[in-house]
Amino acid sequence: MTKELVRTLLEMLQVRSDTIEGKRALFQLVRSKLEEMGLEIVAGGAPDSPALMASHGERGIAFSAHLDTVPAGEDWSHEDGEVRAGRIYGLGAADMKGGAAAMLTAARTLKEEGVPFHLLFTTDEEELMTGAEFLSLRPEVRSASGILVGEPTDLGVACKEKGISRLTLTARGVAAHASMPWNGDNAIMRMARLLGRLSPLLKVPEGPTEELTLVVSTIRGGSRNNVVPDRCDAQLNARFPFPLTAREVRDRIVRTLEGETYDLIMQYELPAFETSPDTALIRELLAAGAGELFAVPYATEAAVYSTVNPSVSVCGPGSPDQAHAKDEYVEVQQLESAYRLYCQVARRLQG
Repeated sequence: MTKELVRTLLEMLQVRSDTIEGKRALFQLVRSKLEEMGLEIVAGGAPDSPALMASHGERGIAFSAHLDTVPAGEDWSHEDGEVRAGRIYGLGAADMKGGAAAMLTAARTLKEEGVPFHLLFTTDEEELMTGAEFLSLRPEVRSASGILVGEPTDLGVACKEKGISRLTLTARGVAAHASMPWNGDNAIMRMARLLGRLSPLLKVPEGPTEELTLVVSTIRGGSRNNVVPDRCDAQLNARFPFPLTAREVRDRIVRTLEGETYDLIMQYELPAFETSPDTALIRELLAAGAGELFAVPYATEAAVYSTVNPSVSVCGPGSPDQAHAKDEYVEVQQLESAYRLYCQVARRLQG
């Protein structure tokens, strides 16, 4: 099975699937493999970011993977699909074509054994996660005995994940000629005061996975060097732990800025999630040899699926440090371990 597993990953690495190259080619490749297995397929979602569910049987576990990657960046020293010293290099090798390949290979074995399961594949996890939102409407996802997301965790079990809130903070002023600033009201200086008020929330806490973090990710103000700016926008990126919500994060920002004049618009939100260690999914993962439980500060599609199914966790081959990194790789040994782990958990969660 190792040869098939490696061959599947190498084939996937040869097809770029980032926001520049496009994602449809890899999506069609994976769909053809699922059709070849004789699985029942439901596809949909956004035209430029399709998603699908492939099923064998009615119940069982749902394996989740995304096929899209970030752009490669520069200065790579390894080729896509290069195998060296037990490692497979390539864009998306860890995040997360390695996990997807392990799930595809496990699916072939499980179908031969008559074990029910579902496969969830999306192509916009790195952007808006609309594919996961489409799939979460399926009754099979809601009734699955567990949803296992194959993001890279070094085969540890991530059972707690931060949510995301992206907000636009706007300060407004009055335009004037720069030679007569007293006739205007500088929106950039207004923004500076607002961000100064927010400074307590912008500090990195002692427990970054357990507390709210807030980052000013972009800022834009002014139009010309000789004009007092009348508008300044700052993008805020908040990451918050369960059970905090995006609305509560916004309320905290509003309280901190009490007395100031500004606009605050929520652009995007994704809930935080936490799965109890007592769920059957996590018990079976640990019994099958997965690593320790831990919390992560980033977000995955697990957060979307957790809104419709209480039994969700993240466990996949590859180091989280390899995600979005130059010369990204996954170890063949971890691929093999992930394949065995997925098969064993699916066998134990058939009902």
